[in-house]
Amino acid sequence: MYSPFNKGAYGVLNAALILSAVLAHRVGVAAALSVCVDHANPTSTMDLRVTQAAAKTQGYSVRIVPFVGFGKGGDGLPPGRFAKMAQSACQLIVGFPVDVSHPNLPPDVAATSAYASTGFVLVRRGNSAKMSLGELARGSEVGIAQLDTYAGLLFSTHPNIVMHVYPKDSLMLADLEAKRIAAAVAWQPSIAIYENRPGHRAPLRVAIMPGEHMLWNLVALFGQQSQEAANVFDRGLYELQSKGQLQRLIEPYSQAAATGAERNSASRSAAHLQDAVAWNMNDMRLIKVADSGAKTKSKHGKAPALYTQEQAKKGALAYYQNCAMCHAPLLDGQSAGYSGPALKGPEFADPSYDFHLSDIFNFVAKLMPAATPGSLTHEQDVEIMAFILQQNGYPAGSKELVYEEAEKSKVPIRYYGE
Repeated sequence: MYSPFNKGAYGVLNAALILSAVLAHRVGVAAALSVCVDHANPTSTMDLRVTQAAAKTQGYSVRIVPFVGFGKGGDGLPPGRFAKMAQSACQLIVGFPVDVSHPNLPPDVAATSAYASTGFVLVRRGNSAKMSLGELARGSEVGIAQLDTYAGLLFSTHPNIVMHVYPKDSLMLADLEAKRIAAAVAWQPSIAIYENRPGHRAPLRVAIMPGEHMLWNLVALFGQQSQEAANVFDRGLYELQSKGQLQRLIEPYSQAAATGAERNSASRSAAHLQDAVAWNMNDMRLIKVADSGAKTKSKHGKAPALYTQEQAKKGALAYYQNCAMCHAPLLDGQSAGYSGPALKGPEFADPSYDFHLSDIFNFVAKLMPAATPGSLTHEQDVEIMAFILQQNGYPAGSKELVYEEAEKSKVPIRYYGE
């Protein structure tokens, strides 16, 4: 899955296949769309199925360019990578998730209409009655398969639960079935894949997670030069929808995330959730996804002073000792060859993500370091946050950042650097 810190979105391209796709494009192969498909994405089979069907309705075939959508350490690709892919590797990059509540696209690419919807779900054993995090008993262990920002933030807003991090969905779900954890929060397509594996599986119950950042539309990304390819794809989607074929094609990776759909109740097996083509329920047309951050990325005022210089100085040392090995000494993460995402810059603090100081602070304080979440002192947590703020252009002031205030602060996170 593309991580929005990612959640969440990113990978290593197969150079030989890309070169062959580019060469084929240059010699003008007739009536074929070149399509990048992330084979690490749990929706990849469905993405390709929809793409091939949509292209076929318009008399086109599909030339597949496979890639793996995660980088070193399992985190998503830097957002800027998608524009490069769209420029040189393929015309469409399918399967990209866009937040329903705060649409945000990588730089220098546009999106087609959304063809399916999915999101984060709460997973419990089949006989469980309580299907929300708030209903779980205090101290309940809840699994998360990877440290995605949006899913991870749920743990800081529910003091009754304890997070348990797993390297893989399969290990987390095995512990859930064995009753070693009470519940799990996961990307819904991953649950569908797990349930469809050969062999007996204990029945699972799933509930769509309520709130912002939990529901996502799936789109194809494209560069300006591939507008016609995007038009072909869109026309194919509308034809599939008008004939009632699109819903069948997206099974079983759909989720009730369409506009006007019921978003807070679902208790069936993940593989049997209601189909939800991403359409606008008002006029029964597919949703056209636009980048909500496009007009706001440069529109924020003066940065507030939230910490002292001494806190940032101490935070630099604490960061280097506990965070730099994953996020890089200069906080630039994967772009510098490290496993973790960047913790500074316009892509980290894009206004359309709608992050606040409390969101980032609670993630840092309670979910980090990844190997030993919550193991640092409150003082270290505050100092590291001060250093992150400093590196994102926030000035030092005379008042110290306080742990209890940072936990609740609604100051927006922005990048004030150059």
